Amino acid sequence: MAAVGKRSSANSLASTNPERRQFNRIKKDNTSDKVWGNLESELPKPLDKRFIDVKKRLVTPENYSAVQKSWDRLQIALKDRAAEIEDAGPEYIPTVDFSSIQANGKFPKAVADLIKSRGCCVVRGVVSREQALEWKANLIDYVKRHPAIAGTPLPKQEPQLWNVYWTQPQVQARSHPSIIACQTAMNKLFSCSPDVEVDLSSQAIYADRFRVRYPGDSRGLPAHLDNGSIERWEDEENSQTFRPIWEGRWEDYDAWNIDHRAEAVIDLYGGPGACSVFRSLQGWLSLSDNAPRHGTLELLPDIKLSTAYILLRPFFDHNGKLDMNSTYFYGADPGMGQVVKESWHPGLFMNKTIVSAPKAAPGDYVFWHCDMVHKVEESHEGTTDSSVAYIPVVPLCGYNISNIVEQRKAFLEGIPPPDMPSRHGEEEEKNHADRGRPEDILTIEGKRIMGLEPFDLGEEGITPGQFAIRSLANEALGL
Repeated sequence: MAAVGKRSSANSLASTNPERRQFNRIKKDNTSDKVWGNLESELPKPLDKRFIDVKKRLVTPENYSAVQKSWDRLQIALKDRAAEIEDAGPEYIPTVDFSSIQANGKFPKAVADLIKSRGCCVVRGVVSREQALEWKANLIDYVKRHPAIAGTPLPKQEPQLWNVYWTQPQVQARSHPSIIACQTAMNKLFSCSPDVEVDLSSQAIYADRFRVRYPGDSRGLPAHLDNGSIERWEDEENSQTFRPIWEGRWEDYDAWNIDHRAEAVIDLYGGPGACSVFRSLQGWLSLSDNAPRHGTLELLPDIKLSTAYILLRPFFDHNGKLDMNSTYFYGADPGMGQVVKESWHPGLFMNKTIVSAPKAAPGDYVFWHCDMVHKVEESHEGTTDSSVAYIPVVPLCGYNISNIVEQRKAFLEGIPPPDMPSRHGEEEEKNHADRGRPEDILTIEGKRIMGLEPFDLGEEGITPGQFAIRSLANEALGL
């Protein structure tokens, strides 16, 4: 492994489960700005020969015929789905009302089923328009008061993404009761066995940035996936999530079962394009009137078909025939963010299936599954800013416990979290008396997310797995 070093793992502290996986968390490489796999060449960079063995572990000889037939079925299904998505455009992405969340903290079944089939949604009215606009104004005021946040020396062009993590508006937003209720409802779209040590009702902090994109800006992001790259194939526990796909049964794949995701490793290399936390869903809170062609998010809204295609692509040559001896993984470079490309992934019909997110007003919350292809529009053709606060969904599980310990330390000290090292001399928030503080956290649930309050072991109805992971988290946090 091309790792810089290791970070301590906390999940052995209270282990009563001898089979619990022990994690070696990798320190991030902060020497490079390169975060994506190389998209320039006609063919992707071949990986080491050892990845032939990875392929042969996943697809075994008795399944060769079934996998070939499944690939042929998949191509047909994707062509049909591409026509559906192209016809509907952004409206193919579901929009639901925050008020539809039921007393049990879940969306109604019909709503949940639609979100799960598409893999993404816009939730309307999570916080008020006035609250979202106030947070945006305060964020912009903060970076104006502290211009060195942009880097030293100051860049010629103002950043889109501001490398601040602990401002008062960010702390308030992450701990707002409606934000947490919405995250929990989204997390409850997942399922798990009762003994699996994951808590879909509890969140863990993963501090991210905010973005302000002005009209005329042409700085986009390539089509990519979060939540790991080559790890989907290489890490044995991670790859178990996709077992039906490796066996030629992609129709049986459940993107919303979390049994094997709970202890999967999604960062084996510590590269600058990797994230060392399991985010079940990515998400941003709209801080402006975001809309298609206004520099907004673009998504490929079919999670089952797109995942099956991307995972099977390394097993097939350009003629669509099973190839177990090549090491082309088509954008899944170790340590880099996983990218997809029209010429490498022609069966995705990306010119038809990747569509802009629908309009999102201030206070709306946009979510997408951790394995979903997404990108950012290449240009902003609107007349007002496109602004968002990135707030993902991070379930409490063994892989994420050490992250809470690290993030709590970073919050209290006012320093960047481990995944976000300073690379351009950005001024750190520890120098700012007006940064967010524990007293800015709005709720007890928010304090738990930040590692400042113990998780409730006495809550009625929790599963053995929930009890175990809450106990483990509390001990790791010293609570």
